[in-house]
Amino acid sequence: MSGLPKYPALALAATLALGVGASPAGAAPVQVASNRCNGQTIDDASARVRDYDRRGDAGNTAQLLQRFGAIADVIAILNEEREILDSICSSDEQRAPLFAQIAATSAWALTLEADIATRLNGSCPAAQKALPAMMLADAWLALANIINESKGSVPEAFSVVIPRIQARAQTVGLTLPAWSETSAYWRDQVRAASKATIASCPSPSPVPSPSPSKILRIVLK
Repeated sequence: MSGLPKYPALALAATLALGVGASPAGAAPVQVASNRCNGQTIDDASARVRDYDRRGDAGNTAQLLQRFGAIADVIAILNEEREILDSICSSDEQRAPLFAQIAATSAWALTLEADIATRLNGSCPAAQKALPAMMLADAWLALANIINESKGSVPEAFSVVIPRIQARAQTVGLTLPAWSETSAYWRDQVRAASKATIASCPSPSPVPSPSPSKILRIVLK
């Protein structure tokens, strides 16, 4: 599964410096890798996402943008963690459940970002649906990649996030394909259609700093 897209228009690209840490004196490299191949970082990220979900997306514009950025940081950490685990876990049996947890947590985070995008783009109904649709397509693809790699088996970790994506997709008019028909090509088609729809939004009046809807739409350029 490739890394999930970032949304640089919201200044969400944080510098991450995750590593496996220094080896204790005399420790065998294989043992260090084995100890690092666990779900601790994923569990920490999942706890943060659950906390954001419990608190909802209330707040003023600045608070919503800050929350969006914090959630995007979690997704970036998970992407980085997947790369680390892919390089140090010794077998598919070790990697598979960890990758499923990463996909589930990333998809959940994307649904929260979609909620915030809806709130921030109330001035343009087209963007209010199209931008969340892009994020939900990313979330659905993250799950589908895992399911298709396991020949249709749906991990238990997905049981919470799947109905969340489905409910939000229905609200924004996004049709979710069957897992076997979900691909990067489908996701890219959703993104292209969403960009075309958002292009109909009127440009905001000039202001000293970009409005929330303008900030979110910069990603299309």
